Amino acid sequence: MNPLPHHLIVVLAAHGAPPTDYPPMRVGLLMMLEFAGNKAERLRPLRSWRERLTQEVIRWPRTPENDPYKRAVDDLAQRLAARLGCRVIASYNEFCAPTVDEAIDQAVEEGARRVIVIPTMLLRGNSHTEHEIYASVIQARQRHPDVSIEYAWPFHEDLITSLFAEQVAQYLQPLSQPELAK
Repeated sequence: MNPLPHHLIVVLAAHGAPPTDYPPMRVGLLMMLEFAGNKAERLRPLRSWRERLTQEVIRWPRTPENDPYKRAVDDLAQRLAARLGCRVIASYNEFCAPTVDEAIDQAVEEGARRVIVIPTMLLRGNSHTEHEIYASVIQARQRHPDVSIEYAWPFHEDLITSLFAEQVAQYLQPLSQPELAK
């Protein structure tokens, strides 16, 4: 593998999840407000509530116990950084901080001349990768016109197939008699 330039930072864009100790009623309310969107004029007064709840859940204190998903994403970012030899910033599309926008801005503030955003969501057909994260990349390009900001998506279907095939192959080994009894 070629050494990567020091001015490169990768932003790992994950989905995000509410922490387990965040009040479930607030999660439900936030989801309803998100679903309502900005379309209905009569719902305009609810936008401030949606923004308040969004900021509250994003900034909620996280621990490995109340947010094992964030822990897994942070661990993946560390392993990816070690494999690539460059800085990798974990970011989240929703429910968690830093947001994708914040992570891209952080990368630029740290001196990145090239930022590659890669989502953890592999498959096509979801609004997060196709619209929301992509929109963050487009907006970041406008905010930082002198920085190369690339979106490493969609994943090539052969790569995804290989990943899944290798995972299944681990389970195709013949089971010993004690394992069969389980």
